Amino acid sequence: MNPLLRILPPIWFFLLLGMGLLVHLYLPAARVFTYPYPVAGILLVFAGLVLSMYASSLFSKEKTEILPTSASNSKLVTYGPFTYTRNPMYLGLVLQLLGAAIWVGTLPLFIATTAYFFLFNFVFIPFEEAKMSRIFAQDYDAYRRKVRRWL
Repeated sequence: MNPLLRILPPIWFFLLLGMGLLVHLYLPAARVFTYPYPVAGILLVFAGLVLSMYASSLFSKEKTEILPTSASNSKLVTYGPFTYTRNPMYLGLVLQLLGAAIWVGTLPLFIATTAYFFLFNFVFIPFEEAKMSRIFAQDYDAYRRKVRRWL
């Protein structure tokens, strides 16, 4: 298992958000541009938070495992936001980081958002997709053909 998977997604979120804010605050040279759009940023943060929480609540409702590295999952959730994206919780976290970047309007937070996206697109999601294919076989493969990874 990739060692990056040992750190939970919300921890990655706060680590990258914190690093982006620290670089923005304490390294003025990193402020290549500052074009904040607070209202747009706040709306994206809020939308991402609602999406993540709603998707998470569906996992709770279905009593299935939420941890990416859990040995198995008891249920394949395919309704609600899972109808449009296979990863609404991750999408919500990316939207929150993007919202923070737009809110503050500085390059370090856009870099943090990009890093988060790449980490999840190329490490977490492939790991989870392989696990879901093993557990749910044809049901997951049909779902995967019908619903995109992100949007």
